Amino acid sequence: MKEENRSAAGFGAIGLVAAFIFSIVWVVAACADPSWSVGNDYVSQLGVSDVTLTKNIFNYGCFLVGVLMFVYGIGKAYAYRGAECASGMLVAIAGVLLFLIGMIHSGQDYHGIISILLFVCLAFAILAAGATDAKEGRMLNAAVCACVLVAAAISFAGISIEMGEAVMIAGSLAWIIADSLKLIFD
Repeated sequence: MKEENRSAAGFGAIGLVAAFIFSIVWVVAACADPSWSVGNDYVSQLGVSDVTLTKNIFNYGCFLVGVLMFVYGIGKAYAYRGAECASGMLVAIAGVLLFLIGMIHSGQDYHGIISILLFVCLAFAILAAGATDAKEGRMLNAAVCACVLVAAAISFAGISIEMGEAVMIAGSLAWIIADSLKLIFD
């Protein structure tokens, strides 16, 4: 439930910017490295690419989007209570973890743990927001949450970990866009 005196519109705008920037970062970094392919390679492998442009765009993008996600999550947590507040805090933690992925690259100590924690935080943030959205009658947002989580679970289990990661990232971006719009227009 949203507090009446706490506007989250500005934080929603930050969430939109974060999602769009990471989408651009991912596409540009992937296109710059012809040896990387979605579903066959981990997304974080872009951060250790032999192509300098790919490596730099991905790592600096993780820094920037990590900070934006942190601010977006804190703003969401400030504006809401209950599960929606918890969702915001989890997004803020995911922002810190994304920032760390830009520093602790694929193959380095703790990278795997950081990546797993990032996806766990995002999954629980989406789940908490989806539960609140369903309870409050925002069925389109709840459906986005359900679709993201189901698609990621099917991809992880049925295709490959690499494809599951890509689907979870793309789905998380879609969820952040939908959730940000909710914050802007709520």
